Amino acid sequence: MTRFAVRIPGEGLAEINGELLVVEEGGSVHEAVLDRLQRHAQERAATVEATVNDGLAGAHFVLQVAPDGSSRLVDAADRTEATDQAPAPPPPAPAPAPAPATAPVSAVAAAVARARAAAAARPAPAPPPQPSRPLPPELVDRVAHINALTATGRIEEASAAVTALREALTRSAGTEHPDALEARAMEAYLAHLRGDHREATVLALSVARILCGAGDPGAPAAIARAAAAWQRLEDVRAVVVHGGELLHMWDRLRGGGRLAPADERLARRVRAQVESLSVRV
Repeated sequence: MTRFAVRIPGEGLAEINGELLVVEEGGSVHEAVLDRLQRHAQERAATVEATVNDGLAGAHFVLQVAPDGSSRLVDAADRTEATDQAPAPPPPAPAPAPAPATAPVSAVAAAVARARAAAAARPAPAPPPQPSRPLPPELVDRVAHINALTATGRIEEASAAVTALREALTRSAGTEHPDALEARAMEAYLAHLRGDHREATVLALSVARILCGAGDPGAPAAIARAAAAWQRLEDVRAVVVHGGELLHMWDRLRGGGRLAPADERLARRVRAQVESLSVRV
């Protein structure tokens, strides 16, 4: 069984085998850790195991995550093999009730359980982000149709429809027209839902780049959305190249005093990951 060492030193911060995990602004670091471990399990088509040092909860435990996302805490006494990445920490003090189902769980396990339950209760993907400005009457029906397709899980059809809309708007009004940018942002969101994170990142970056260059007040939010897509990239070179684009845009906004504290925190996390991966490119 493949094993990982996870360290959660603080809110919004996590490392897996020493590699920084960037957590989306407003997202749960615990859920991000579980998502990444599930991805490792899917890549291997087998359950993976992680020794977790949770500084937020002051807890140490061993967690197994299956390719389908299910997870369970492991009693260290039941393990017969040593962890490859790091020795397992001492087991916690025995709980009053020894059965695994009733043993106390850490903040990570509780957060994951809540997140998984909430995800399972959702009948369909959320609709694309709503436009930030009133839509022209001729676009209302087309956008409503795209939202309806998305809400019923017909993501490929919704993607094709929004791409056609974006191309039409670009031809008629230009790439930088607000309506064309709204369509491109929707296209990026749907690429994310399809699991095409490279396409989602490229599209979201293009929107952020245009807004940043125009001095638009929505630029910081657009860069944050691009960072959310970027953090799901797997290719190291793409992570470094596109991460550099994010950092360049944040630097431009910082010079104009337009970065909020939350943007600065996100920029620091992205910079740390880019710098740590640059030596491997």
